[in-house]
Amino acid sequence: MPGKPRQVVVDGKPMIAVPEKQFESLLAMRRQLGSQTAKLRMLRDTLTDLSEFLDTVAEALDTADTDGSRETSSPLIAEMRRRARHARGVAGPGRATKGRHSSDPTRT
Repeated sequence: MPGKPRQVVVDGKPMIAVPEKQFESLLAMRRQLGSQTAKLRMLRDTLTDLSEFLDTVAEALDTADTDGSRETSSPLIAEMRRRARHARGVAGPGRATKGRHSSDPTRT
């Protein structure tokens, strides 16, 4: 079969030999994967920032009850908090945040 990788030994080390055209294709796929990985990191960080912002907005809109408890005062606020939790779950771990509800204006 043409283009099939072959096992070879070079200087006592086992290696895989592939045709030059296939090697170039593998390099191109590697570059594309690197680009997609960078985009995914950016999207994850944006999702994390938006979920923190959504929590901050919900907290600002929510009012304390007379007994001092933080009961949800509206279905909209409850939905905002639910969606923020969901977004954090989708984003997963990976980026160290500056803290919940960060108000640092330099964060973009």
